[in-house]
Amino acid sequence: MALTDFGGVGPRMFQQLLMRLGPPENLLQATPHEFEDIPRLGEIGSRRILRSLDRVGQYRSRLDEYTDEGIQVTTFLDEDYPELLRQIDDPPPILYTKGNRDVLRLEYVAMVGTTQATQRGLRLAVDLAREFARRGYGIVSGLAKGIDSASHLGALKENGSTIAVLGCGIQNIYPADNLGLSERIARNGLLVSEYQPSRRVKAAGLILRNRLISAFSRAVVVVQVGLQRRGELRTAQYAIKQARPVFYADPEGILDHETIRSTGGVIIDGVDSVDEVIKYMV
Repeated sequence: MALTDFGGVGPRMFQQLLMRLGPPENLLQATPHEFEDIPRLGEIGSRRILRSLDRVGQYRSRLDEYTDEGIQVTTFLDEDYPELLRQIDDPPPILYTKGNRDVLRLEYVAMVGTTQATQRGLRLAVDLAREFARRGYGIVSGLAKGIDSASHLGALKENGSTIAVLGCGIQNIYPADNLGLSERIARNGLLVSEYQPSRRVKAAGLILRNRLISAFSRAVVVVQVGLQRRGELRTAQYAIKQARPVFYADPEGILDHETIRSTGGVIIDGVDSVDEVIKYMV
């Protein structure tokens, strides 16, 4: 927690530290000299890491606080760390979760899309999520407005499982309008964040959470793209890197062939294609 909060240690740097120095407790006896050969770290970075270790003691009380709020802390070194996340190039060093961790045993479909969804897109997201839930699959998405929210709601309507991957801390839900939805998800599914619970939303966090949405899934369904096609296509791009199949529902018929080709995706025909998506899951 100290390394990620104050030491500036992200997923790739954490893997570098593991390879060079072993588990984090080894850093407590490390010297600046031992960091010299780590790429992109430098003297400033190594000293920042060492200074962060002076703060380790303060996290004992924080852990108690998180426990009281139902927030669980899992590190990459723990046995109960999600196996699907271990397999990606940049797994989070630490995960904060709230809800029922037993839902991680299920298989998930990622459902994402524009925050500026049309009514047709929202209805389709709800219907698709319900159909996947009826077949025993959970829904993972990003708790954003629009398609993400509709996908979570569709799973909840069918008493299915849903995971919300956050680009902020669990104590600072974004968008604020989805606080109620996040509480429902925490009761019936799971909230997941790689950021310490009080962290406010940042653009980089919203982008990076897309790799985890894809990683938790066996397939990615882009329900509806927006005119700018940013966040929803980032998830599709991560899916390609992680060897997840990508499907586009495209209810408004605005996708071009180049977009579909560049992401290796396949157009599906709404809820009638649910079984086809399941067939191609990895």
